[in-house]
Amino acid sequence: MVLSSKMKRLLLVGLSILSITVSAPSAVADDGGNRRDRPDAAKPVPGRPDPNAPWLEMVPDDGKDRPGATTQYTVAAYYLPFNFSYDFSTSLASRSFWPSYNGTACVNLRATGSTDPSYWSREIKVEMWNAYGVDTRIGLPVRYKLDGYYYGYCWYGLNPYNEHYFRLTKDWGPSRVWGDGWASPN
Repeated sequence: MVLSSKMKRLLLVGLSILSITVSAPSAVADDGGNRRDRPDAAKPVPGRPDPNAPWLEMVPDDGKDRPGATTQYTVAAYYLPFNFSYDFSTSLASRSFWPSYNGTACVNLRATGSTDPSYWSREIKVEMWNAYGVDTRIGLPVRYKLDGYYYGYCWYGLNPYNEHYFRLTKDWGPSRVWGDGWASPN
């Protein structure tokens, strides 16, 4: 059987599409509609906050720290690492900080919102923001599970000479979420 050049092109296009579809990572949805195996999901991390690192306050969830608005900090930026605890219902910004000299910042946190196991399938998101001039979000939000274990994610390619902050966000229900964690250079 001899194929015309047009048929060969169609066959190649079809095989290319099939190859992309087969090799693309699957995204399995759980019962809460959260995608579990996406690259934007934080991974489990060992350890706990460093007892020698300072504990820094998060910026209060007063409605003034919304994305796109210039966040006003009452204290100067801090160097990594630092520990934090949090309690919020919609969003909460971290203290501003400088990334590592190589432009890396990692956020590791443990979250829960209740002793009710139905929360354990929920997630909060963490966004990284460049606080220089007009606040600019870096990359996509990263998902963190609310099952009481520590999860972490690192952002790379940040400008080490600009202040940054991360924002914890939640887009479901009026309930509170609380926990603790640490920010580190790696």
